[in-house]
Amino acid sequence: MVCDILIRSYWKDFEWLDFCLASIAKYCRGFRAVVVVVPQSSKLWLRRHPLPPIAQIKFSRNYADDYLGQQATKLLGDTFTDAEYICHVDSDCVFCRPTSPEDLITDGKPHILKCPCDLLSRRRPWRRPTEKFLGWKVSDDFMQQPPFVFPRWIYPEVRNHAIRAHGLDLETYVTSQVPRGFSEFNVLGAFAWERYHERIIWIDTSVSPAGEPHCRWYWSWGGISEVIRTEILQNLQSSLDDQLLCPPR
Repeated sequence: MVCDILIRSYWKDFEWLDFCLASIAKYCRGFRAVVVVVPQSSKLWLRRHPLPPIAQIKFSRNYADDYLGQQATKLLGDTFTDAEYICHVDSDCVFCRPTSPEDLITDGKPHILKCPCDLLSRRRPWRRPTEKFLGWKVSDDFMQQPPFVFPRWIYPEVRNHAIRAHGLDLETYVTSQVPRGFSEFNVLGAFAWERYHERIIWIDTSVSPAGEPHCRWYWSWGGISEVIRTEILQNLQSSLDDQLLCPPR
C-alpha cells in the first residue's frame, strides 16, 4: 500500500508550510513521500524560503484565481504522484499525533468522514456548487476533518464526469467558477458516496465519534498569531531544529 502526502501551497503560506512539514517529520510514518505542489509564480520565493529536504517540490501552472487554482491542482493529484493513495493536507494543517497510512486506510478502503448537512449550520456555501458540478443532491458534508485520503483511481473518474456532464475539462470548469465557488473535497467525497459507496469506509460523525484528530486545522488567511505560534511550537517541541526547518533567512 503506497500512500503519499500531497500538499498544495504557495508563497504566502510558506511559514504555515514550515510548521506543517515539521509536524509530518515528527508524527508521520509509513508514507512514501511528501509532495509539495506550488504554482510556477512561487518558484522565485523558494530561493528566499527554501523548504526542508522532506518536501519533494513540484510545480503547477499559474492561475488567475489561485483559490480555485489550488482546488483544481488537488483534483489533478494523480498527475503529481503515482501513489496508490493520496493523503491531502493543506499548509495550515499541523499533525498532532502519530499517523500512518494504516490509520487512514483499512483493507484497501480509505476512511472518509461525513456529517449530514441538516446537522450543520444554515450557511453551507459549498453545497450548491457541489450539486451543480455533480448533477445530484448532496446530503452530507465530507470535509469533517483532515487529512483527506482518496484512491488514485477516483481522480480520472471525476475528471471524466466533468467532460460528460459539462463538456469541459475539470481544470477549465473549476477555474471558470465564481470566487470560492467550488469545494474539491466535497466533490470527491460526494462522488465516491454516490458512485463507489462500497469501496470506501464511511464514518458518520453524527453517529460515531471521529476520534482524536490527526491534525489541528488552522485558517491560513487569519495569519499566525502569537497564541497560534506558541500552540504549534508546544506541539512540535524539539522537532523545530535547524536540521528540520530552513536555515535562518
